[in-house]
Amino acid sequence: MVDIEPFHVMALLARARELGAQGRTIAHMEIGEPDFVTPAPAIKAGTAR
Repeated sequence: MVDIEPFHVMALLARARELGAQGRTIAHMEIGEPDFVTPAPAIKAGTAR
């Protein structure tokens, strides 16, 4: 278990919530799944060796 990296987005979400509680306007885009197909050039670049 000590070798498993933490899910860093949760720390980002916590900070965004802190800022929101202070009255800051926060556009939450830190968690979610896209509802669109990954563009072919992105797939090609991500799998290039």
